[in-house]
Amino acid sequence: MRYKLVAFDLDGTLLSGKSSWWKLHQHFGTIEFSLENMRDYEEGRITYDEWMRRDIALWKPSPHITTLNKILLNYTLAPHAEQVVSTIKEKNLEVAIVTTGLDIVANSVASKLRIPNVMANSLVFDENGFLTGRVTFNVDLFEKDKALKRLIKRMGISKSQCIAVGDSKYDARFLKSAGLGIACKKDKDLANVADAIILNLNELLDLI
Repeated sequence: MRYKLVAFDLDGTLLSGKSSWWKLHQHFGTIEFSLENMRDYEEGRITYDEWMRRDIALWKPSPHITTLNKILLNYTLAPHAEQVVSTIKEKNLEVAIVTTGLDIVANSVASKLRIPNVMANSLVFDENGFLTGRVTFNVDLFEKDKALKRLIKRMGISKSQCIAVGDSKYDARFLKSAGLGIACKKDKDLANVADAIILNLNELLDLI
């Protein structure tokens, strides 16, 4: 078998709806300020981890982990996600999540879908469960390929043995760094870099 790993983006790929970061900004009323931070990142004025720290500083008063769990764990799996991941595992392929989203969500989805490999970013809480403003930075939005390379190195496989599945312009390098890059939507920014385009996760099974 040529492929050994299927690595999924999370928001918009395994999950439907808005990203975990968007949900938090919507809850705290800080979307406008976050968009300013996003522009600074996309135009190269700040790094992604600095963007994360700036965003977190907007949430006042500093929230407790129970509040964040209530907001973030109310998610919806993408149609057929459970069946597709289960079938991939039955084919004896490894499965991973590689996301710039938060590990609160990524680990929950991984547990639900029995996905053993997760690369995500983390918020840091104090001993009482309140957000400190610090982050554990693992995945850069425009450089998810670097996270994938670390993962496959750890797993002892080559990039040619990896399938990457994503849905937005931020996944371009992620898809290009894999042996097979699959866009799960007709995104114009991925059209020129994806090896295949699917409109439903079910279609992924025909490519493995």
